[in-house]
Amino acid sequence: MSGRAGEGFDKLRGRALPPARSPLHRRRATYSSPGHFAADDYLVSTCGITREQAAKAAKCISHWKSFSNADAVLSFLTGPALGLSKADITLLVAKDPRILNCSVDNTLRVRVDRFRSYGFSGAQISSFVRVAPYSFRTFNIDEKLGFWMPFLGSPDKFLRIVRRNSYLVTSDLHKVVRTNIRLLQEYGLSVQEIGKMCVSNPRLLTSNPDSTRAILVRADEMGVPRNTLLFRQAVTAVAGLRPETMASKLKMMAKILGCSDAEVARMVQRNPLVLVRSRERIQRICEFLTKVVGVDTKYIQGLPTILMYSLERRLVPRHYVMKVLQEKALIRKDQSFYTMVSLSDSVFCSRYVHPHKDVLPSLADAYASACNGKIAN
Repeated sequence: MSGRAGEGFDKLRGRALPPARSPLHRRRATYSSPGHFAADDYLVSTCGITREQAAKAAKCISHWKSFSNADAVLSFLTGPALGLSKADITLLVAKDPRILNCSVDNTLRVRVDRFRSYGFSGAQISSFVRVAPYSFRTFNIDEKLGFWMPFLGSPDKFLRIVRRNSYLVTSDLHKVVRTNIRLLQEYGLSVQEIGKMCVSNPRLLTSNPDSTRAILVRADEMGVPRNTLLFRQAVTAVAGLRPETMASKLKMMAKILGCSDAEVARMVQRNPLVLVRSRERIQRICEFLTKVVGVDTKYIQGLPTILMYSLERRLVPRHYVMKVLQEKALIRKDQSFYTMVSLSDSVFCSRYVHPHKDVLPSLADAYASACNGKIAN
């Protein structure tokens, strides 16, 4: 080695080593070169979106001069504050490529802090990014969470509803949400009841108020008293059915049960949620009840809640236990099947399975197998 070369090597060796490149930088190095700037390559190779998505995102990043800000954003999103995965980043950038233009300190960190001020943990904020990636950067946190947190009570409840209906984040609070709440209150529902109902049916809050009003009118026309659980069930059932679908369901049940429209209407008044059951499910349960259990259709009309239970996991297994006990004269021959069906599993076992373990030691295992679809011979 020449003296000059050796001197240069010694100087380099004495310098501090540059920081190790992150995986993001290493991936970028495979396609970037001096004098060449390819933002679409960055989006594909580093963020994982498709070429088509990258082409659509081009207008959002056409002003880029370097990758430095995007790198900082990705480091923050995947870092301790949020811990987003590669798949999360791909979804987020595909839905909102402008997220890569944000200032980490002036925008992203501030938004995360605002979430935390409303009781959200880092994991819950990450969950929000996954279910509403297009809103994380843009929605008004103080306006929306300032309303929803007191109304719903917890971030978990908020997230459960957003998973079902992301319009919860974007709906106009004054013109839509508050108007719908007032409509529901006019029909006798309390704020607490509205909050519970909307976990499973958030469209009642985010739909056009005219649609919500029409749902309430149709539920009222069913003849179920307001200020009751049945009315809340009627609202839930009607909210998921178009008027023509509801009419078809009523005709279908009248045909299966061989009864009049008026009789079906009275049955639905007893349990409005039977309207949300499919034709196949109702038909299979009715066939089992009439042909195997031996009850008539009047029995079903009088106890429509029996149509809400699972045929495989409840009706068939409990009928098996009933028949075994009747054959051994351990229960009356006229034992009510509905009584046995309507009990919780723990109460059912404590009354009809465990007390007979000495006489029928295999009954508990047979019942458990029946609940898994295996009926003993």
